[in-house]
Amino acid sequence: MTKRDSFPDALRGFALIGIVLVNAPYLAINTVLGLGGADVSNVWNSVPVFFITSLALGKFYLLFSFLFGYSAAYILKSDKANMKRWLARALLLIFFGALHAVFLWHGDILFMYGLLAIPLVALYFRCEKTIRRWVKIIYIANAAVLSLLALLLFAGEMLGEDLGETVISSSLDSSLVAGSFLDNAGARFDLWFTGLPGSFALQAPFAFAAFLVGVLAARKRFLGDGADAVTMKKLAVWGFAIGLPLQLIAAWFSLVNQQSVNYSVGAELGWFTVTFVSAPVLSAGYLGALWLLMQRYKRGFGLLAAAGRHSLTVYIGQSVILVFVFSAWGLGLFGTLNLTLITLIAFGTWLLLAGLAVLNSRYFSSGPLEWVLKKTTEPFRAKA
Repeated sequence: MTKRDSFPDALRGFALIGIVLVNAPYLAINTVLGLGGADVSNVWNSVPVFFITSLALGKFYLLFSFLFGYSAAYILKSDKANMKRWLARALLLIFFGALHAVFLWHGDILFMYGLLAIPLVALYFRCEKTIRRWVKIIYIANAAVLSLLALLLFAGEMLGEDLGETVISSSLDSSLVAGSFLDNAGARFDLWFTGLPGSFALQAPFAFAAFLVGVLAARKRFLGDGADAVTMKKLAVWGFAIGLPLQLIAAWFSLVNQQSVNYSVGAELGWFTVTFVSAPVLSAGYLGALWLLMQRYKRGFGLLAAAGRHSLTVYIGQSVILVFVFSAWGLGLFGTLNLTLITLIAFGTWLLLAGLAVLNSRYFSSGPLEWVLKKTTEPFRAKA
């Protein structure tokens, strides 16, 4: 696979919008709870909590993960000789991710992607049947574990068991209010490092399953000249007909639980599980709908495509801008704005960076960080 398809770039740019909307509350309201830290008694918070939870949470990072697996075909192709370059990219992503997590965003996904890219090569060249089997095993096992944990917590609450204290803040919260850049980095490292096991347990299995689905899709050039309008329409229809109602219901009951005087941790995890387990359905709906729209209005997707071609630069750039806006050494707005304003700032950040990506595309073939990634790993490219 050598020709670069335009739709994956547009889809990647689209995914970056949802990712920044989900990430922003962790940088602006509560570094541990994110959306959960918003005061949902205020309508300016409750409305965006509902829509971000139902439409974005868990959906866009799956699209991003799917595209990561899909893009492996551009590097690995069908030749094991390309594994050195792929592994070099993985190590560089781990390095970028660690720096990103410590100095900018403790919820970084690059570090996890870099680590997961290593075992991906063990399945990449396997037959379709084997890869499908692993997707099912990973998805079902993770869904079962989350569901069981939610049931156990809920049962414990019903029986009056002491479930221990729930962590609702971190030292990074206070550091963002009054600390320096280096103070923030120290607190952010502690939060990132201690949270790695939980983050991996929640996100890594679903992300890796999405990688594998992306690998299978790339073999059929599903997002390129192998795209099928009938299939895309089915994804859009069924994704929205099934996935959207499930997401809206889960988000609604989660919001009701958060507003209740009898808040339940078990119920919250239960609705969170519904959100994550059904997220791939709505993600598929987004994919199909965006493809259909792009076939009809190709000229209207230049901004998305440019952001997607500069995905690494935009992803880290979003963190740079938001950290500056909400840290004491920047504009110092942490904990001062409602979620509606934070969401508008987050979207404005994506819009600014997407516009800069369009401008950069006029003069350069890639973004600055994409160029670094390419040049650093180029020596490991397999000889023709």
